Amino acid sequence: MNSQTNQVFVSQSVNGPFAIDAKAYLTSKMRKVTLSDEITSESIESLITICELLIQESESSPITLYFNTPGGSVNAAYHLIDFIERAPVKFFGVVSEICASAGSLVFASLPEGHRFIMPHGKVMIHQPSITPYSMINSTSIKSLSEMIGDSERMIYQDLAEWTKHTVTEIERDCEKETWLKGQEAIDYGIADHLFSYRALNEAISFEEDIMF
Repeated sequence: MNSQTNQVFVSQSVNGPFAIDAKAYLTSKMRKVTLSDEITSESIESLITICELLIQESESSPITLYFNTPGGSVNAAYHLIDFIERAPVKFFGVVSEICASAGSLVFASLPEGHRFIMPHGKVMIHQPSITPYSMINSTSIKSLSEMIGDSERMIYQDLAEWTKHTVTEIERDCEKETWLKGQEAIDYGIADHLFSYRALNEAISFEEDIMF
């Protein structure tokens, strides 16, 4: 018998107290969304749907995106990046455990000053990889090579802009898996602050004060 129970909060409404799932409560009240799965088209669409609901509730309160992801699809990551850049609310990011590969692109793309990392949180960057086709011929090999080359150039240029490194430095560091923990990620320029609730809340409060 499974003794595990879902955590719930008791909240109040005009009709009296009611129970609400802890994750749903944090998402709604704290505007906290977690990216904890592999980055795929489906997982990103689900996350964007949640963010759109929060935006409908308020266009003046920022959303905090918590990262613990092994990475995944570059195309799906850029879908989320495009959404965040065009959303009417500000986004903050917190790396809680691991933010690797495509996840590091989303985190790095957040506005400077909005990127927080736990002291033992880790960010990883590396070369993009593409799953081979099941059937390979000379034409598809050439197309695949061009696709990888285009992805590499886009990623290296963007990471250089977001971290204030040169493209050459980013390319060098992506030749192998480069892991950056806590303060190392800040020193590298892919994160801005070590996480604390006070620091995050102060940054969010400041952003809310200047939004109109």
